[in-house]
Amino acid sequence: MTPAPQPLERAEEEIAAARALLAAGFPTQALARAGEAGVQAARGALLAVGEAPPTAAGAVAAFVRRVIVQGGIDPEHGAALRRLFDDRLEVERALAPAPPHIAETAIADAARLVAAADAWAAARRPRLSAR
Repeated sequence: MTPAPQPLERAEEEIAAARALLAAGFPTQALARAGEAGVQAARGALLAVGEAPPTAAGAVAAFVRRVIVQGGIDPEHGAALRRLFDDRLEVERALAPAPPHIAETAIADAARLVAAADAWAAARRPRLSAR
């Protein structure tokens, strides 16, 4: 078995899966994967500041607190993460269907969130000094 991907890598995989599911006619499942991409993006950003909440809900709350409020990232990304998280719960737990246009929006939101989280985390990674 190969090593598990890091959260931001996993987020990219989830977006690719969401796009494939939407293209194959499965918008509800695509929305669920977009929601997981959002959670993984939050986890990846939080790892950059040494935080690793054990639950998805904890990752969402910590992302808003550490990355949005304290970290200065655009608050729209926090709102998008919350929508993705709530929509994923609705389609997975309440078995609500997702129309294709809602899944498309969720995938676009997730992609923007992943890009922003990756850039935010990259700015906080230690840089090796040249000697």
